[in-house]
Amino acid sequence: MSSDATVLPLEDCLDALIDYRGKTPVKTDSGIPLITAKVIKGGRIETPTEFIAKDAYATWMRRGIPKEGDVVLTVEAPLGEVAQLGPEKIALAQRVVTLRGKSGLLDSTYLLYLLQTDEMQSQLKSRATGTTVLGIKQSELRKVTLTLPPFEQQLVAAATLKALDDRITLLRETNATLEAIAQALFKSWFVDFDPVRAKMEGRAPEGMDETTAALFPHGFEESELGLVPRGWRTARLDEFMELAYGKALKSTDRIPGEIPVYGSGGITGHHNESLVTGPSIIIGRKGTVGSLYWEDQPFFAIDTVFYLRTTIPMTYCFYLLKTLGLTGMNTDAAVPGLNRGNVYRLTTPFPDAAVLSAFDDVVGVIRKQVFRNSQQAQTLATLRDTLLPRLISGQLRLSDTSMKDQIS
Repeated sequence: MSSDATVLPLEDCLDALIDYRGKTPVKTDSGIPLITAKVIKGGRIETPTEFIAKDAYATWMRRGIPKEGDVVLTVEAPLGEVAQLGPEKIALAQRVVTLRGKSGLLDSTYLLYLLQTDEMQSQLKSRATGTTVLGIKQSELRKVTLTLPPFEQQLVAAATLKALDDRITLLRETNATLEAIAQALFKSWFVDFDPVRAKMEGRAPEGMDETTAALFPHGFEESELGLVPRGWRTARLDEFMELAYGKALKSTDRIPGEIPVYGSGGITGHHNESLVTGPSIIIGRKGTVGSLYWEDQPFFAIDTVFYLRTTIPMTYCFYLLKTLGLTGMNTDAAVPGLNRGNVYRLTTPFPDAAVLSAFDDVVGVIRKQVFRNSQQAQTLATLRDTLLPRLISGQLRLSDTSMKDQIS
């Protein structure tokens, strides 16, 4: 940090510190989103799953109302996760404090990135108490030391990092939209049978050309599953897919590499060897039952998951599995588990190969775009993580926002 930096305790750098520890709100199924520690991850706020009633907001939020741009910091379980609030009206839960930089001294967006540096994370942990779960008291948090460059330099550094994060967020949102489109298409073709119903009513099926429309019959027939498109058969899942067991791989046996290691909760680390050549699907077997992940590249599946083998389009299998309620198929008491025999016995209306191929032609393009977006987001995240300590420390200075403009 340059000689023109200012060193101050956090409490002298804030216009507001809002802390709701010691209080527990009455939660509801809908209303004002409640920002809890568990939804603040990786510099972002994930979709809240808890709420408080709208008419309880004024009563609950007596200690202070957060503003757009404020930084939220988790102070326990976990300690040190941060994110920045948007314009949405939110409520604060326990184990989360809100920080607002002092006008003209500390830019709140700069604070967001400053708190993510190793130096600040170390300070938080050094002032924390607890063995199993670390937590920091407000009195100790206020004493955390900030080394601040001039305000204008803060703005440039923060704008550059924020532009990268905004681009990453846009790519993630685009992927979420693409996933929703693919799921909607699967539901239309294979659950609601919209093309068949349209042809029965004398209409051209929406969103497809004549060649694709011709693949669907003009009516239904009775089956053990009820009415299904004429000519489609009822098939058990084990007729066209295999849930193969993952392989045990202790964390101590993993050799550093770039191959993702999948458990039932997602990627748990990396290794230097793969077990499966993607694309394939990972299904949670132990722990997080029925979780589903699509992986395009080689990966290692550990023994808490299955991975999919099939001779038909993987795209069809993925979106079919999403409709079968696997998360509710736990068969074990102590540790949740998914019995693949129970999955195999499930049945589904099964179309001919031409329909599956037509679906794969459309959704395969979507999946390729999702992969490209994910790769670009990862590249930008790596760039952000590389720049962050250098920009925050002043080791790298930008005289203007030219990089921000290029990123945008």
